[in-house]
Parts: sequence; structure tokens; C-alpha cells
Amino acid sequence: MSRLRGLVVMLVVALCALAGSAVGVGAAHAERFTPAISVYLADGTTPVGDTELHPGDQVVVKGTGFDPAANTSGLPVPVPPGVPHGTFVTFGGFAPVWQPSKGAPASSRAETRSKTKWALSPAALNKVPDVPFDLRRTVREGWVPLDAKGQFTARLTLATPEKAPANKRWGVYTYGAANAVNAAQEKYVPINYVTTPGPNTPKPAEQNLVWGYSSTFADAVEATEGTVSGKDGADVDDRGDMTFELADNTIRNGRGELRFHGTAVVYTRFHLLEIALADPVIRVNGTHAVLSMKTSSTDMNGDDRLRRIDVADLHLTKAQASRLAKSTDVTGVRATFRDGITPTSLAALSLSGAEPVSIRF
Repeated sequence: MSRLRGLVVMLVVALCALAGSAVGVGAAHAERFTPAISVYLADGTTPVGDTELHPGDQVVVKGTGFDPAANTSGLPVPVPPGVPHGTFVTFGGFAPVWQPSKGAPASSRAETRSKTKWALSPAALNKVPDVPFDLRRTVREGWVPLDAKGQFTARLTLATPEKAPANKRWGVYTYGAANAVNAAQEKYVPINYVTTPGPNTPKPAEQNLVWGYSSTFADAVEATEGTVSGKDGADVDDRGDMTFELADNTIRNGRGELRFHGTAVVYTRFHLLEIALADPVIRVNGTHAVLSMKTSSTDMNGDDRLRRIDVADLHLTKAQASRLAKSTDVTGVRATFRDGITPTSLAALSLSGAEPVSIRF
């Protein structure tokens, strides 16, 4: 964990030094803007009103009067000081007092950050560094253009966030991005949201392969203010372990492969580090098996570029091998990491030893 934290610290120091050379934008800007948002159903024209919505439904948010030259202070990463930080556009369950301008803590704003949009002018986006660390990628993941008139259009997919305040109010919210505080841009439109599944709610992925990776994995994610998210067949269970859905089973007479699909993405705060682990394959030969996965080619590019590596050896007891051959659940399979794991931060997380693997059918 200490090596991973040290890498994050070095990244922050370098980025803050780079930020010191940033050129301000819009210092002489004098035009008045009055922010406002309107929320529509997925067609982009029907006002949302009191329509009952569920996880997986979409809404379209149209903003006007959002000053593209505002919000020039805040966190030094990923947007450098002096460059407009833009505005977050999000759905969530926020407390009645949620506004950063009123000193409300982050815990008052429960949202699914991976689904949050970031309204920012193209000029400001182009000032976000892409070397030596590609922070522009971090912003672009959820970017929606903010034009010179202060207009944007953002499409949000509704999802139930974790740890929402007890007195939450479901709705669409906007507020200054990356710790920029701007009371004028703190807007709220209520949404009649229910957490029960609806016609557009994604079917939960089957949790067939369950793995916590290493004994320091969860602590490292927490220490770097990060998180783990899953998609396309991957998920995170109640314990925080990664899970993947079974795609194919070719084991015959104790030999063959178990193929899983899904992508788990591990990232720190600001996405300074972002590592993907995807599409595991377990090659079984009696009581020995090898777990391979697709992993990121660098510490910062997530699932942009993946390549498959052998990650760990699995040591099955005779009883476990027999159960696996019969497609019967196996828990607590001992695992040992292989040498040469990449990228660097994933290798650092491997130093503490591998967590046991469980397989469910």
C-alpha cells in the first residue's frame, strides 16, 4: 500500500508544479450570466415533471447561463489553477442543505460519480494537461461541451448511489466542479425517483468469480480516496471484492477453461491512477490452474488499452478439483501471484500476497 500511496504523492507534486505555470482564462470577462437548468425525459423534449423514474432511465439536462469563464479556483488537479473548472451535472440523493457554498460536506451529496457529467468549455478542456500525465482523459470521460453563451446539454443515466443521506432528496443537481465554489451555479430540480427496478434497469451481473485480489487491495483503494466499479459483467460485492460473470465452461475430465467477462476499474481520487482488470480466464489442469486477466497497459489509462497476462497460480485441493470438474461451487482456492505483473501499481498491490478465489456456478 505504501508504494501505491507514494506513487500518488509523486503524481500530485508533479501536477501541482505543472499547474503553477497555467495561464488564466477570462480574467477580464464582464458579461453577466444567470444559470438555470431544465430537465426532460429521454426524448429531450418532454419535461420530466413528476414522471416516476427508475434505475437505468435517462434524463436530458439543458443548462443556460453558465459562465464558461467562471470557477477558476478549486483543486489544482485535474484542471490547473486559473483555468475554468466547469460545472458538475449529476443525479443523486442530496441532503436539503447540500451546497458547497454553504459549507455542506461531500457526504451530503450522494451521486454515482461515473455517471456524472462535466460541463466545460472546449478552450478550458484543452488547457488540462495531457503530459506528462493525461488528466485531460479524466475530464473527457464525462465531458459535455459548454458553449460561449453558457449553454450545455447533458444526458444522465439514473443510478442509485451508495450511502445516501437519510433525508435525501432525489434530483438533478449542478455545482462547481473540482471544488470550485459558485453559489449561482448550485441548481436543483426534483426527480420522482424510486429505487426499484424498472424496464430500463440493467440486469445484475452473475457473481461467478469472486476475488479480493490481495490483502492490501481494499486498504489501498480507501487510502487513495479511490473506488472500484464494474461493468459489462463485472461488479463489486458487499465485501468490496471484484466479481465476474461466467461466459463459458470447457472443463472436461478435470481439464479445460473457465472464461468470464466483465471489466473492473480501480481508480484513485482524481483518477491519477486508473487500472482495469477484465475478462478473467482460468486454465485448469487437475489440481493446478492459472488465472489470466486483461490489465491496463499503463497505470493511468484504465480500459483504453488492455493486454492479457498470467496473474496468479491457483492451487486446488483434490476435493476442490473434483468439485470444479463437476461444475460445483468452489470457495477459498489458494492463489499465489506470478512474477512480472504490470502495470507498476498493480504489481505493488501484489506484494502482500493473493487473496483466495471463489468460483460459483
